[in-house]
Amino acid sequence: MIKVFNVGLSERVVVFKDGLPMRALGPGRHTVWGTRLMELRWDTDKILFKAAPEVRALMPADWFAEAHLGALERGVIFKDDVPVAFLRPGVHRFWTVDPSVRLTVFRVDGPMPELTDELVRVLPKGEYVVTTVIAHQRGLKFVRGELTEVLPPGRYALWSYPGAEVALQAVDMRTEQVALVGQELMTRDKVTLRLSLTVEYAVADPARVVTGVANVKDAVYLLVQLAARQFVSGVSLDELLEGRDAMTRFLEEDAVPKAAAFGVRIERVGVKDVVLPGEMKTLLNRVIEAEKEAAANVILRREETAATRSLANTARVMADQPMLLRLKELESFKEIAGSIQEVRLVVGADSLKALLPTDVLGKN
Repeated sequence: MIKVFNVGLSERVVVFKDGLPMRALGPGRHTVWGTRLMELRWDTDKILFKAAPEVRALMPADWFAEAHLGALERGVIFKDDVPVAFLRPGVHRFWTVDPSVRLTVFRVDGPMPELTDELVRVLPKGEYVVTTVIAHQRGLKFVRGELTEVLPPGRYALWSYPGAEVALQAVDMRTEQVALVGQELMTRDKVTLRLSLTVEYAVADPARVVTGVANVKDAVYLLVQLAARQFVSGVSLDELLEGRDAMTRFLEEDAVPKAAAFGVRIERVGVKDVVLPGEMKTLLNRVIEAEKEAAANVILRREETAATRSLANTARVMADQPMLLRLKELESFKEIAGSIQEVRLVVGADSLKALLPTDVLGKN
């Protein structure tokens, strides 16, 4: 009995008789004599295949290749220089009837190949990690949960495999601001007030930050908040209002070393607002008004005293120099004349003698 097998250019066939492999057929038309014949057909465009050893024994050696990959090896099969399949550790068989098919083996404890779009399409996501560390960041490399390296800016792609799972994390190194708004605090003299602060900080040691605190912003917030409570509770309201610079220095001296312990650099701490209760504002306004009024009275009394002293000195001089008194009288008449345009004095000889000293008029 004759059976005809038509095999396409991208096909391979193995003919079975009574369940046993009998003959391997390549592309073309084949006539096989026999009964109880069956076939096993493969599409060689599907690069990877499986077949029993007895079947492979009938296949020509140039039809396929066999790859044995160890635990630290990974394979990529290329066809026409385009990756088409990814191989994990184990034994793999693939068709090589197309001469452009080739296998490239990589070690996962070495560098990764360049991640082209075509290669990314065949690489399983769990086999590698990739991240980009931009200019204001630093990257942290973890292997099995252990921090092993701090990475400068750049693009990184690393193998990740059982026994050495890799994780990459980027840490922002830019300066950030934290506002502590409306902190209700009590001074040493039992005055409750609301305080607003601002803090500027930046990550100084990314490795220490990631391993030291869960949330950098919350940690800095708490440090400055506790330092502010400590300072305010130890001063009176007057000392607080008069010494805001002292509070800033205290906050910096207290918070800076504590933040440095977990890798953060505090660059500036400032007191933004001090808000007092309404009744306290009224009382302080009264105190300030009284102080200003008392200061004004002191200045007024000082000026009055100086004016009186000046008058006394003037009177003493005029008493010693009658001529100056007469000149002062004439000056007064001049000022009056300037105000009313004209002043006429009618005096006799006796009155003139009274008005001017004898040595001015001369002797008769």
